[in-house]
Amino acid sequence: MSTTHAPFQRSLSYRLGLAVVRGVAAADAPSWLVHDPRIDALVAPGHRFAELRAWALGHDVTESSGEPEELDRPLLDPRAPRPYQREAVDRWRAGGGRGTVVLPTGAGKTLVALLAIHEMHAAACIVAPTRALVAQWFTQLADAFGAERVGAWYGDEKEVRELTVTTYHSAFALLERWGERFPLLVLDEAHHLADTSEGEARAWHDHLRIAPARFRLGLTATYPDGRDAELRRLVGPVAYRRTIGEMTDAELARFALVKRYVRLSAAEEARYAALTETYERHLAAAGHRERAATPADAWRMFAASARRSPAARRALRAFHDRERLVRLAAGKLYETERILRMHPAERAVIFCGGTDAATAVSRALAIPMITASTPASERHALLGALERGDIRAVASVRVLDEGWDVPAAKLGIVLGDSTRGSGRQHAQRLGRLLRRQGDDVASLYEIVAAGTYEFLSSQKRGAGVRRVSEGQFGFGI
Repeated sequence: MSTTHAPFQRSLSYRLGLAVVRGVAAADAPSWLVHDPRIDALVAPGHRFAELRAWALGHDVTESSGEPEELDRPLLDPRAPRPYQREAVDRWRAGGGRGTVVLPTGAGKTLVALLAIHEMHAAACIVAPTRALVAQWFTQLADAFGAERVGAWYGDEKEVRELTVTTYHSAFALLERWGERFPLLVLDEAHHLADTSEGEARAWHDHLRIAPARFRLGLTATYPDGRDAELRRLVGPVAYRRTIGEMTDAELARFALVKRYVRLSAAEEARYAALTETYERHLAAAGHRERAATPADAWRMFAASARRSPAARRALRAFHDRERLVRLAAGKLYETERILRMHPAERAVIFCGGTDAATAVSRALAIPMITASTPASERHALLGALERGDIRAVASVRVLDEGWDVPAAKLGIVLGDSTRGSGRQHAQRLGRLLRRQGDDVASLYEIVAAGTYEFLSSQKRGAGVRRVSEGQFGFGI
């Protein structure tokens, strides 16, 4: 359509996730603008606002949106950046203030973000995957720039300030309404923005599409290589990357990876065999694996059939009972206790594959448990007690896999995962232990039930860690 919107001044504005151009004929505007009859204007997704701003300067188009906020405030953080942190910020800025910084857990990605905010003098929206991480970011930003500059937007908290922290679940509503206030987006744990396994965009990418922020900084320890099409398009390429192996000993603690294999008891082994027979017999009869293009598709077909088929429901129950049996194997508890006795002076985190396993460990070994349902205040108190040495260990399911910081913990015990062999989850867990304290060596033990599906899952997990730790010198036991 080539209609000129005569009643309006030639203007550019941001409105509810859209860049809006008025008073300009479509023929005279960038080709990717489209006419929106609801507001009788040319529009584009908000993420193209910076391009339109540059175009408007040369085409007598006045910007009628509010000016983005600046952050004219000294950085109060007393820490001197390490050379790699300095280089990461410089590389990101050289790329136009767009892209992702990939650093191992414990390498100080938060300080990279604080330096970027400070040096761009930019108000920023910081997006994190969990409320626990929002709380941590709020504290870090308040310490670095002053609490009066920091707001939070999630749940019942709705306070917008120069530095506003939100979750991926809440970011759309914040950016749709207030996006023009933030020239900088900081995306913590940016691997959550990976494309789907089918190569498609996720709903969370919508936050990035509507945001007018010119500058975008992704932070992650486990970059989603091969599933990053939307991340690259909407945030930018990898600006800087260092691996655990490259930084071990120089900037991170040295680490040892140890596997312990335990056998099921005779009763557990018989029960495992019976459950496997029930599950596998049904899958063979149903033919899901033969008809599906991928294992993920086969699982979806199986799960869908369980809604209408009693036989499928029995097979699905057998599958879950088998996983629970492996999670709660008696040999795992015995081996966990033995490892804790081997490291009497080490503070430990025990990573469990489910809440039932964490509960069993907590009861058997008399140690506290942290799950998704643990209140934030209690979680902070327990982690503080672990840091001080008031308690010896904590058991956790997924909530401690990313985004917490207890540098004193140098012993990890993996009793199972929640992902059936994710190298990313395993690397995140290892990263929890790698904040350097003197010459301490971090130890990550993985306890595997021999002769079960867990053996293959363990191999997949270990392959992921070997890739990120390539070049490390002889501690991969």
